[in-house]
Amino acid sequence: MPKIIDNPRQLILEEAKKILYSEGYSKLSMRSISKACGIALGTIYNYYPTKHDLVAGMISDYWSENMGRLEEIAALEGPFYEKLDRIFEELSGFIKAFREVWLNPEFYAQPDRLRRGTEEENLYMDRLAAIIERLLDKELEEGRLKSRVGAREASRFILMNFVTIIQMPAFEYQEFRKILQEIIY
Repeated sequence: MPKIIDNPRQLILEEAKKILYSEGYSKLSMRSISKACGIALGTIYNYYPTKHDLVAGMISDYWSENMGRLEEIAALEGPFYEKLDRIFEELSGFIKAFREVWLNPEFYAQPDRLRRGTEEENLYMDRLAAIIERLLDKELEEGRLKSRVGAREASRFILMNFVTIIQMPAFEYQEFRKILQEIIY
């Protein structure tokens, strides 16, 4: 009698992540995932026809998990700047881990993969900017903050600077926060 698995797609992703984190990208194979999951190799290919599709699914899953944490932070009670600090910390951890684990040159070697990855990244950044914008809109509407610029422009400015600070730490977050408090007060 065949084994019934409640969510095989999620099991495949979880086991693939374990292999990736513990053994690295070069050891990640459909066979190793099949063995770890206890699922037939053909079943793995039904869900993910190529290793690239599998890794893209893992990245998408990873981004979704992170987006959920960012949404939770934004929904917390408390001052705007404390939430923004926590969003920055979460994004910083996410970007550093992403860079170390997921940015494998082999994965992005082909132009179509790079384009697809860039499109996914842009969607993620748009969603994150929207979280910050909603958070800022609420604070402005309730009169707890005033801004010299609109919420949309401010959210994109904040996100752009978050990413820049994380990737090129010549400018520290606390310095940015001081300047931002002159714009959004």
